[in-house]
Amino acid sequence: MKTVRDVLRKSPIWVNPDHTAETAAIILRGHNIGALPVLDNGRLVGQISYQQILCSDPGALVRDLMITDVPAISPELTVKQAAELMRRHKMGRLPVALEGRLIGVVTEGDLLPEVGRSFDPLTSLPWSDSLREWAIEELKRGRELTVLFLDLNGFGHFNKKYGHLVGDEVLRSVAKVLEPLVDPYTDYLCKFGGDEFCIGTLRSADDATELGRRAALRISEIEVEGAGGEPITCSIGQFGGKRTREREHIHYAATLNNLINLASRDCIAGKAVGEHALEGTIETGDDGPRVRLSWIEVKWTGPRAQVKVELERQKYPGTDSCESESEAAARLFPSTMSAKTDEAGVLQLVAEATSSSLQRILPEGYSFILGEVITNETSDGQTLITAVGAFASGGKNIQVAGSAIVGGDPYRASAAAVLA
Repeated sequence: MKTVRDVLRKSPIWVNPDHTAETAAIILRGHNIGALPVLDNGRLVGQISYQQILCSDPGALVRDLMITDVPAISPELTVKQAAELMRRHKMGRLPVALEGRLIGVVTEGDLLPEVGRSFDPLTSLPWSDSLREWAIEELKRGRELTVLFLDLNGFGHFNKKYGHLVGDEVLRSVAKVLEPLVDPYTDYLCKFGGDEFCIGTLRSADDATELGRRAALRISEIEVEGAGGEPITCSIGQFGGKRTREREHIHYAATLNNLINLASRDCIAGKAVGEHALEGTIETGDDGPRVRLSWIEVKWTGPRAQVKVELERQKYPGTDSCESESEAAARLFPSTMSAKTDEAGVLQLVAEATSSSLQRILPEGYSFILGEVITNETSDGQTLITAVGAFASGGKNIQVAGSAIVGGDPYRASAAAVLA
């Protein structure tokens, strides 16, 4: 992606604070431009346009008419970042400075060929293709990148209960509170999907975590008319910012895809952590039984691992506490699996054995189809195992994910993730 330097108009025309409004107007007309930088002893102090000159005394001084809160942008900004600054400040042109010295001016017309890409019409945020371009350029420059992935919790509820117009307003409100939090010099905010947002940032991992914390706080403070006062919350996944040496022979697009994917997984895992106790149990209703992991064993014979998992269906509440050995045994559901694998692959094997036991407990017509088992690190440094799959009933598949934090036994955590 091009930078401001690539589209910069060199040798800018300028005025000083002691020029008159009449002089500034003559220069503007003569060069057919809309605004002029104002320099005082070579230092940028403001900008003046026709809007400030109209209806003013021709003899009024520029210093009394100019706008002073004009951002001087770096020539190293991408054209998309510069366009975002223009949009925020509602200006059609911005001065470009290097080490405090004015070196040029950029206008909307200079940037349009580069920024005329895809934007979400609802939130006015760019789509993820723009984030990818920005992030790949930053990676090529050797900068460390962190990705924050934000997913609104229960967003479908707003659409179903209050209507899509309220849901749309929720998305617009989230975009509005996120925009002031990001810095165009270090961050890039985009709309990623239906109710998903993504921020790429050059901040340190700790600072990125703080950015995510503030984003979650601002979102929780949103009040949308027509939403019955219900709170809006989000889950945030984070990955990146932990490189310890220079990357060698890097494939930048693949690296970025990996960062986004891992941040997304961290987000999914965060949802699961928030919704489950992750103690290796599953509730089947207030009046139904609980299922717990009663026993797990992993043995190795050379490269071959044998996994034994046993789930226990606890007694229904209110049943007689006395039971025979056969009745007690009927509540146990063991499963054994064996395969040639490595240490990482055995976690999948444990999950498959747990799924096999669980399938025998589920009522007729219900099933759990295990997909991928993922291990990754949460933003606070804990190891998390996530089981992804589908819960099937009545010909419908519902995508689900459950997670468990590895406290000491990764095999037990893999089984607990399936139950979660």
